[in-house]
Amino acid sequence: TAEDIELANREMRAVLGAFILCYVMGGLGRQKKLRPFLYLIYCVYLASAWIYAKNNILSVIDFGSQRLNDEKLNANLLAYYTFYVTIVIYLLGDMLKNKLRIIFRVLLFGVVILSFITAIYTASRQVLMIQVPLLCFLMWDRYMKKSTKSIIMLAFIIIGSIFLFIEYGEGIYDDSFLKQRSEVEVKDDARAILVKDCIELGLDAPILGHGPGNTVKLTSINQFAHNTFLELFVCTGFLGTILFLLMILYFIKIQYTRWKLTRDSLFKTFCVFGIFWMFDQFFYVFYTNLWLMSFLILVATHSEQYYLENYNNKYYSSISSKL
Repeated sequence: TAEDIELANREMRAVLGAFILCYVMGGLGRQKKLRPFLYLIYCVYLASAWIYAKNNILSVIDFGSQRLNDEKLNANLLAYYTFYVTIVIYLLGDMLKNKLRIIFRVLLFGVVILSFITAIYTASRQVLMIQVPLLCFLMWDRYMKKSTKSIIMLAFIIIGSIFLFIEYGEGIYDDSFLKQRSEVEVKDDARAILVKDCIELGLDAPILGHGPGNTVKLTSINQFAHNTFLELFVCTGFLGTILFLLMILYFIKIQYTRWKLTRDSLFKTFCVFGIFWMFDQFFYVFYTNLWLMSFLILVATHSEQYYLENYNNKYYSSISSKL
């Protein structure tokens, strides 16, 4: 159904590449000893992106009117990898032992600073929309249900962070391109134009769509949808869109069912991750990206293996079937 075969072939190669890495992550993720190293890959990836930015971008752009972005490093991707690394650091704070466990639990507080820096440099509004509620949940889940000492310590950290933001962060935000972008009315934003175009294009070919990768050629501003669901709607019609959405909803349902069954907070974390991952689809196109898709598969494999390793017995199997 593709109107431009070359664009379709290019996207199908990207999807195939993403599938292969997902397959690798799914296979290796079954091995308990390898999982921490697989998660650390995403930390290394984010670190390499920042090193590239430092060497090639930071010194040549004005953050009052530009965002951290060039042909090799997309500002949006840097934002999404920050989301992934937040989940990684939280999980490693439970998976690892002794000093490493403590290090990653402390690093979770550093993610708060990293998120603010990433939001400023990338002028990415979704960083704040994703990171603020996600970090609030992770902090609450780990500390607020623990000892009084932990609660008091967290309260002091929050108060100190608010003070530092008012003292230093507010001025940085006021001078940033992020503030300018946030003040643009929704109807004047390029994404609003893309939403309108993609809905109209999808309705023109609602069954099978206009073919993979063809959105960029068909929209009025020659951009891809910056939204997984709309991109799939244009390229594959209702069929591809519904299949992708069902995949995410099934993942979330499984995590919620396992949490309800076991009351193991790890499954609750996986469930919350799935909800945020689904919400993130409204800001970018994930299914063609190696690392964005493979992280979901790694988490899903982790959940599956953790359940089999700890709860795969007759009692939980019988209860699970009823749920």
